[in-house]
Amino acid sequence: MPIVITLRLRPLRPWRPDTRQLHGLACALFEQPAADHGTQDKRFAVWPVAPDPADPHVGLVLRCSWLGNGASPFDTKATSRLRLGAAPCALVDVDEQPASYPELAAGPPASVATLTFRSPTYFSRSGADSVVPDPRLILGSHQRRWNEALPEGSSLRIDDELWQRLHRAVRLDAFDLHTAEMDSGRGYRRAGFVGAATLQVAREAPVDVRSAFAILVRYAPYCGTGAQTTHGFGATTSDLDGAGRG
Repeated sequence: MPIVITLRLRPLRPWRPDTRQLHGLACALFEQPAADHGTQDKRFAVWPVAPDPADPHVGLVLRCSWLGNGASPFDTKATSRLRLGAAPCALVDVDEQPASYPELAAGPPASVATLTFRSPTYFSRSGADSVVPDPRLILGSHQRRWNEALPEGSSLRIDDELWQRLHRAVRLDAFDLHTAEMDSGRGYRRAGFVGAATLQVAREAPVDVRSAFAILVRYAPYCGTGAQTTHGFGATTSDLDGAGRG
């Protein structure tokens, strides 16, 4: 089931990890040893590492999400130490906030929602990057990850016909965004947008369209938005996320 996992880490020496090291740790936590590391279908997302408010000079906080339909491969009870690059880190504390796919799908329909993008967010389309906050690209990235995590034939999937109707009904209502850059993990910095955007579906949209909209916006804090969410890009919170993961 989807689960937000927040780790408090204390490096055994002062350390500020880069994007490649962050991605490497996330893969170590969530990929099975025999997994194909090169696959594009990864069942996790991760936020950039941040200073720990309780220990800002040394401590780090890492927020990540498991998106698989089964249990997370990361056994928090059996882990006391992790590694960021060359730096071993003591695992000081773990907070886990799970929610099943049926629970996320069972919430009420919505017509308006605000998403906050907490790390640079961009989209990759046919080999070209886009930093335009197109609501169809935003929700489209959530829809793909939602469907990928569910078994074939699941009634919870948002099929192409429903997605096309939502695609036509949604628009960008208001936004307070700016561009920011972050280490891409590939030897250069990459730009994306950060800030808040309010999405709205047409007033006359039927209930199944408004329900699909609400599902995707509730799922955004788990899956992130856009490209490279397994490297810390596209970290997202939502005002429909009632569990307080903002």
